Amino acid sequence: MRVAIAGGGIAGLTSAIALVARGFTVTLYERAPVLEEVGAGIQLSPNATTVLARLGVLPHLAQATIEPEAIEIRDASRGARLGIVPLGPAARQRYGAPYCLIHRSDLQAGLLAAVRESKAINLHLGLKVGAVRADDNGVIFDAGGTEQHADLLIAADGVRSAIRQKFFAHPGPQPVGRTAWRATLATADVPQTIRRDITGLWLGPGGHLVHYPVRAGASLNVVVIASATGDTPPPNPFGREARALIDVVPSWIPWPLFGVDASKPWTRGRVALIGDAAHAMPPTAAQGGAQAIEDAWVIAAALASQPDDPAAALRAYQRARLGRVLRIVREAERNLAVYNMHGIAAATRNIVLGAMSPERLIRRLDWLYGWKPE
Repeated sequence: MRVAIAGGGIAGLTSAIALVARGFTVTLYERAPVLEEVGAGIQLSPNATTVLARLGVLPHLAQATIEPEAIEIRDASRGARLGIVPLGPAARQRYGAPYCLIHRSDLQAGLLAAVRESKAINLHLGLKVGAVRADDNGVIFDAGGTEQHADLLIAADGVRSAIRQKFFAHPGPQPVGRTAWRATLATADVPQTIRRDITGLWLGPGGHLVHYPVRAGASLNVVVIASATGDTPPPNPFGREARALIDVVPSWIPWPLFGVDASKPWTRGRVALIGDAAHAMPPTAAQGGAQAIEDAWVIAAALASQPDDPAAALRAYQRARLGRVLRIVREAERNLAVYNMHGIAAATRNIVLGAMSPERLIRRLDWLYGWKPE
């Protein structure tokens, strides 16, 4: 079976690796002439690292990852600690896989190294996939001005997926109403009051701050998300301790957040959407990359189980994924609201979090982190 993939990001690269592991030959098309991941850090929870381990990718990432000791939740205005979610050895023991932090460019480099090791993956850079047509016998599409044929096409072309909009006739991405300001700071420049061995989550009225180590601890990834615009994050939600970190960041990359309606069909005949093209969501569940990785495993498994009926296999992929993804989207949207509460609602949230033990906080995430590839 000839499988084509549009998009060389996390979803596309992982899909190619997963499909080759199942015996398929893959042609991967990426519109960029050079694979350079934008953004900053990414959190790989155990549901993602389990897949990467089974695909043999985790060793490619070992030198660039770090396992945080915990997620530490604080009140952004006062600095008071509200709760702690144990990770590190506790996550490995509980889920059988690590919770890892990594820079996106390092993750992409590791995936790309695994792709280049395989003779069954043909990678074409600088070729954009467009003008898709499909029938019962296969898919015809344009790639950089040349007509190409495949038995099926996986659209891993991101939140602004042209295939989602043109072939599926789905709406384009919709604004979430928040901006993420991203930065990477050398660890030596981080204030001494900020822990470097954890994921920090600071909850404030109308905005929140996230930070965690990347590059094996050499840098700190910093993200502020708020309902504002501009070149720099707003100061209002943050007190003295949070501002000590925000104020030392020399420059920010503002990133307006967008999502797509994940309830719309992900498959049409022999064409399937995967990753952000299917279900881009707010980053407040830290699952965008992880869900793309899960997608890759499931779509490869579905195609391997029904190689003689690709359309049916793709429908099985969506059935297997849809309920879980929609639940995670709802969780991300709920978190976005909870993190940015004001007044009495925020005070109540803080009391509830403060009453929860570390064991109870991690247990609430078992449904998310405990997922295993079948």
